Amino acid sequence: MPAPCPMTQWSFTCRPPKKSRQRPRGGTPSSGGYTPDSPGAGKCRRPRRSHKEKEMDRGQLGGLSRLPSLDAEQRLGFALSLRTMITAGGVSAKSRAAGSAALKEAGIQADDVEAICRVMDRIPDTQIRNRMLRSLQEMTWDSAFSAVDGDRERLERDLRADSDDSLLELDPALEMPDYIQFDFHLQPGGYVGDALAGEVYHHGTNAFYMGFNAGDMVHNGLVACGQEPSSGGVERALDMATGIGQCATALKQRYADAEVWGLDPSEPLLRYAHKRARGMGLPVRFKQARGEATGFDDDHFDVINSYILFHEIPFSATEKVVHEIYRILRPGGVFNIYDFPVGDPMSPESRYMFEMDHRDNGEPWSIDLMENDFDGVLTSAGFEITPGPRQFLVVKTWHCHKPL
Repeated sequence: MPAPCPMTQWSFTCRPPKKSRQRPRGGTPSSGGYTPDSPGAGKCRRPRRSHKEKEMDRGQLGGLSRLPSLDAEQRLGFALSLRTMITAGGVSAKSRAAGSAALKEAGIQADDVEAICRVMDRIPDTQIRNRMLRSLQEMTWDSAFSAVDGDRERLERDLRADSDDSLLELDPALEMPDYIQFDFHLQPGGYVGDALAGEVYHHGTNAFYMGFNAGDMVHNGLVACGQEPSSGGVERALDMATGIGQCATALKQRYADAEVWGLDPSEPLLRYAHKRARGMGLPVRFKQARGEATGFDDDHFDVINSYILFHEIPFSATEKVVHEIYRILRPGGVFNIYDFPVGDPMSPESRYMFEMDHRDNGEPWSIDLMENDFDGVLTSAGFEITPGPRQFLVVKTWHCHKPL
């Protein structure tokens, strides 16, 4: 078994209030075949300031394409530094300390979410934290979109250049599930509403990870923590909900001789994932499909991986996805999951942080997962669960084995 992931000391505090169930601003994205050539491609989902940058390829920073100018990098760099100040500095610590004292005095338990919110929402330190994190998130996406908008023609041209590659399987007829058509994490258009959603997501999440993940350190570390099949080797591996393919490329680096796939319903994310993997010299196969119906054969994969998948889909879809994964995983294979700490004891102030993440940070389905029996779904599908270590203090690990 590989050594424990070295990054468990990091703490990425969740962000801040309001159930955002609306579709992305500007209307509903297309129901499947969204391409750089589609009508409306290149249009933003809400008005943004336009910092026009000169078209320029400035190379790579780890696995991250550099922005077209230092000015653009400085704007995102400020957002990154501000997040560090809020989460690793004193702002979040003061909010948690004040909240802990107030909740203890009121005798409120972690399962009384409405009472927790009534108390926490009135605390000035918490109000400051929530406002700062909401403004920061909006600033981050505004800066990322403004930067790529200035270089949109070249970036979309690069995405089109590899569109016929045999390693990228797109499905223009795919019916896009309603549950994915949200501004996740407040990213305008979410994962399907803009041809450059992958590029924007990569830069925005690099700021969220406070710069630690420019070289995919987080994803590489998680994949290194994954358990292997109880028998036999690894000939085929799959990353479910691969997004921009960071865990998929990590799987390919770990299992160099294996056939590695990344699956996701979002065409913009997959196009970027494919472009990025090619740039890294890694022959990863990417497929556009829903997690409930992957199209793979029974008992096909030796290892399947998912990172932060299940808190971003409704629980009704979770049950279907888990059963589909069980079907395509071979007997003796292992499904490694990294997600929110479902089912673990949680302090009232920590429960509040997750509630704020749901209500004010574009996480429409996260509480749906946390308030249901996720372990029960895994075991009812047939998996045998081995708990793994916490990652970055807030990410829980499940190693799910399919019996021989």
